[in-house]
Amino acid sequence: MNRLLTIEWLKLKHLSTLKVILMVYAILLPLIFYCLSLMPIYDQVYNHQIYQFPDVYHYVTYISSFFNLLIGVIIVVFTCNEIKYKTQRQNLIDGLSKKELVLSKFYVVALLSIVITLYTFLIAVLFGFSNGSTDVFNGIRYIGFYQIATFGYFIFAFFLANLLKNPALSIVFYLLSTFLEGMTGLFAKDYSQFFPLSTFSTLIPMPLIPDGFEYAMTEMQRASLGLFYVFVFLYVSYYILTKRDV
Repeated sequence: MNRLLTIEWLKLKHLSTLKVILMVYAILLPLIFYCLSLMPIYDQVYNHQIYQFPDVYHYVTYISSFFNLLIGVIIVVFTCNEIKYKTQRQNLIDGLSKKELVLSKFYVVALLSIVITLYTFLIAVLFGFSNGSTDVFNGIRYIGFYQIATFGYFIFAFFLANLLKNPALSIVFYLLSTFLEGMTGLFAKDYSQFFPLSTFSTLIPMPLIPDGFEYAMTEMQRASLGLFYVFVFLYVSYYILTKRDV
């Protein structure tokens, strides 16, 4: 694993897209969360509890989840560049197997999702402690659900990049994927919550859910289905790579 991660790091460290997007995310997440307290309706709607455990986990992960599509662009650009510039073929010539090619990207996606999740967790804890809340384990399940959702979006980005191969086309489809899935859901309302991206997004539901709204699955069922989709996207990506002449 260390060898594969070292190889991938040598490619990633010069990727300007990675640095820019991660910097934007790192700055905007705490800034947006802090700005909620400046809203005129803050006292009436949020009642000062969004900065305390367990609500702080829910709100921070919910806000952070909006950046998943943006951060996933890193995976799309990185994967498509490897296809475009024949880097994968060079890796095979240098002795890597196709299985190792997929594993190397899996490790990158996993590591990136872990880093993002840890940063989100850190922001939540800092806001919680700074507002006098100390029950740090209360609501921490949202961090676990966020990890699955983030990993799911990134694996989906990897799958889409391998499927389409074209950087511009892959980015467009990736950024529009949630919208396209939502449009499909209009014709299959009873099943829309079971779609892949809907499953990932509902792992961190909107904090202020309208009265009377219920999800078709429990939290653990949504998490299990999310992990299933992660496996499917990873397996299909592996199948595409093994059947394609890189």
